[in-house]
Amino acid sequence: MSVSRRALWFGVFASVAGPAAATGSGSQQQAPATRQERLTSAETYHPMPTLSAGVLQRYSTRGTLVVDCGLDVPDAELRRRVRLNDPRLRDALRTALASYANTYYRDRSAPDPAALTRMMQQAIDRVLGASGAQLLLANIIYQRRQG
Repeated sequence: MSVSRRALWFGVFASVAGPAAATGSGSQQQAPATRQERLTSAETYHPMPTLSAGVLQRYSTRGTLVVDCGLDVPDAELRRRVRLNDPRLRDALRTALASYANTYYRDRSAPDPAALTRMMQQAIDRVLGASGAQLLLANIIYQRRQG
């Protein structure tokens, strides 16, 4: 009986002390990482918000195409232009995704990352007026409508 009691107390102590020891001192709490810090530590990476577009076929919504992406911009001047044109880039990327979703994508098939990347890269180059910002796709997800 004495051994099982010790094991119980040890388990309770470990469950309480484990998280406290893992976080370190209570006064030095670390701020949550930004989205860019979670993906990469590279300064050349510019994260973009999650983009989505409805898949419309035969006059009805079949599902939603969701894309996570970012830009790799090695040139500092071009990186500054990317930050300044961020709203225009988001709009161009959403438009390219919607065009792909409604023209090239077919319901219940796998999305084509090469075609989607080509369309989105052309939109980026058109907005910036120069090449040099490379599109990096993180996720392409198709969520089919239930019903």
